[in-house]
Amino acid sequence: MSEELLIASGRTKRRFFTALISCLVLTGASHATAADDPAVEQLTHDGHFKQRPVWSPDGKQVVFARHEGSTIYLWLFDRSTGEERRLTERTDPEYDAVFSPSGEELLLAVDKTSPGQGDIEIYLLNLADGSMQPVAVTDGKLSHEEWPTWAPDGARFAFTSTRHDNQEIYIADRDGKNVERVTGDPALDVHPCWSPGGRTIAFATNRWGDLEIALYDVVTHNLRQFTESHGLDDYPSFSPDGRHIAFTSNRHGHFDIMIADVSSGRTVAVTNDASLDNFPTWTPDGRVGYVSNRDGGFDLYVQDVQTLP
Repeated sequence: MSEELLIASGRTKRRFFTALISCLVLTGASHATAADDPAVEQLTHDGHFKQRPVWSPDGKQVVFARHEGSTIYLWLFDRSTGEERRLTERTDPEYDAVFSPSGEELLLAVDKTSPGQGDIEIYLLNLADGSMQPVAVTDGKLSHEEWPTWAPDGARFAFTSTRHDNQEIYIADRDGKNVERVTGDPALDVHPCWSPGGRTIAFATNRWGDLEIALYDVVTHNLRQFTESHGLDDYPSFSPDGRHIAFTSNRHGHFDIMIADVSSGRTVAVTNDASLDNFPTWTPDGRVGYVSNRDGGFDLYVQDVQTLP
């Protein structure tokens, strides 16, 4: 299987990250530390592998998935106190959480271990009472429903699914009804992000060869290629004003965080060193958070950035 598929496929993401971490250890890659740049703040210090940090709308909390041995659970990080707590008390794997625009709910992916191991569904979690309800499921078939992203009005969400075998992008109402298939290509279409203006969904796809970022217009249904590089471009994230997209790329030989201007496509590097920087996401005040192993383990960082004019 190609490196593109290993990165993009939900079925192989854990195996890919394990192999990638082992490779970095074996090659003895050098790292830039957070102390090297005063604009970079390290949030966690445990070194366990983490994925997809997402800020609450008020910027006070960060939700992220942490791997500890064979488990992967969601955690809430309090920005004011630095304290962490489990999001739920569930024992099944959970990840890919994202706050609703109101901050009162989250969408998250749940991997059912028994019965139906490998059957991943998306649930809606009410933060006030902890209640959960399934909103993206496929009855009677193993399928991966993953990587939800809210529409800015909170009425709908987009997600990826293998319900029709290939990994495609879908849209559904907040209660899971009125499911609409957005893409239908033999390529992998993954990791959608809805723009703040509500008009565009960015996602990664290998339909043009390696992974590139594509933009889909939810009104006209037009789809266009946004990035074009010799490396892999993945995990797009719109800035709060919708003018920029942060994403991961290895176009310079190692995985860094990039920022691109939506209107012009002009791109600059936020990070540029031998560490593995991944899962970019914007904070409400316009900084970029990500996961990096620059200090030895994999931890959460947030960085001031100079956006493109």
